[in-house]
Amino acid sequence: IEARYPYVGERGELLFEVVRFAGKSFRQRRPDPEGRDGWAWNLRGVRRVPYRLPQVIAAVAAGRRVWIAEGEKDVHALEAAGEVATCNPGGAKKWRPEYAEHLRGAEVVIVADRDDSGREHAAQVAATLEGIAASVRIVEAAAGKDAADHLGEGLGLE
Repeated sequence: IEARYPYVGERGELLFEVVRFAGKSFRQRRPDPEGRDGWAWNLRGVRRVPYRLPQVIAAVAAGRRVWIAEGEKDVHALEAAGEVATCNPGGAKKWRPEYAEHLRGAEVVIVADRDDSGREHAAQVAATLEGIAASVRIVEAAAGKDAADHLGEGLGLE
């Protein structure tokens, strides 16, 4: 395991994790006292939510901009730059329309990965936010493939 990304509900209760393994492979698991080491490696019966949901809810309530990236590593890079960010479990083209409701009235910036799949994902997310978010803008990294690469090159958010 290279990284674990906990997805929590509105009050911070753990719903599931996305687990990143060396070689950039991902699996999802949910707490299960009957499972191996306390986990079941599936999301059967688990409510899906955007990553960092409590922070997103607080940011929207405070009138702060929320960034949407394609993956958790990008979210962490945006947070390190002082922003509130989120993504969805599963990566590109796995955004669910119900995630948009958490962003009602928000100023949203979507960071598209610099590939066809990333651009399609960004357009899909933007379409679900139409009429829900106060504003939606799609941007793309000026260096590298994604937000983490861009920020890792020392470039800013502007």
